[in-house]
Amino acid sequence: MRYHRRHALGASLLLALALVAAACGGSSGGGGASPSGSSPAIERGTIVVGVSGAFAENQLVAEMYAQVLEDAGYTVERQLDLDSRDTGNAALASGDIDVKPEYLAFELPDLDPDADTAGTAENVFPRVQAAAEANDLTALEFSPANSTNVFVVTPDTANELGVATMSDLAPVAGDLVLGAPPDCDTNFPCEEGLKEVYGIEFKEIKKLDFGGPQTVAAIDSGAVDVGELFSLDPTITAKGYVVLEDDKVLQPAGNFFALARTEILNGEVEDLLNGVTTSLQTDEMVDLVGRVQVDHEDVADVAREYLESKGLLG
Repeated sequence: MRYHRRHALGASLLLALALVAAACGGSSGGGGASPSGSSPAIERGTIVVGVSGAFAENQLVAEMYAQVLEDAGYTVERQLDLDSRDTGNAALASGDIDVKPEYLAFELPDLDPDADTAGTAENVFPRVQAAAEANDLTALEFSPANSTNVFVVTPDTANELGVATMSDLAPVAGDLVLGAPPDCDTNFPCEEGLKEVYGIEFKEIKKLDFGGPQTVAAIDSGAVDVGELFSLDPTITAKGYVVLEDDKVLQPAGNFFALARTEILNGEVEDLLNGVTTSLQTDEMVDLVGRVQVDHEDVADVAREYLESKGLLG
């Protein structure tokens, strides 16, 4: 796997620069300190922050990463319009981006197709770390917030069909249309997993978007009977959709983590990214996503206000 080094300074180079700067600070009276008594500045490189899909929650976390890095003195380039995980992973592998927010068990199969994605975040994280390392990548700490997939119906549909769980859906799914992401036929927690775990086979699966406005519009218009959305989507509450309980635990742990090219990391960068990730809580993320997706506030503004409220910006 080939990597380009043009975007950022590696940890060893940053350390070397720090040592050189300290040595050049002079030996009389300051022990290597600058004349003002402050520590010498470490030269910081450029880091490219990307996403694994151009949707609100992913862009918010990526923008948070970008802002804390900029606040620490790094030059940051953003690629927040990448349209899918495949695109984001290709950009990471080629070195076109250096870091992106990801979701534990959703990214794991891309890092290791044979890995077991079942279990809690605590179960899955060591597998993600090992798979990332095998790809010359590093998986940093994961968030308390869990963004996974949910299947929803309108209250009228829930009442008409008498469904509250995914198991309830199995006997009636043959007459229903599912609105799903474009990768539903190749993504186990969607078509294959629904069939294998629940025995659910829909009359038709319409490939729409990744938990976005197309799916919501299709649910509201009756073009689909069931829609797959993200669990952090504020539309679920705003529209009063009924979330069908995943009673057999098909959906994977979707906790956020930063996936980075190992060569761009140093202790400072890791601490900055981990500080953002570990601060993320589910209820707060629903609110932040709502401000972007429903209230149409600017992603950068929402991210900045959040970081300031958590004391993550200097």
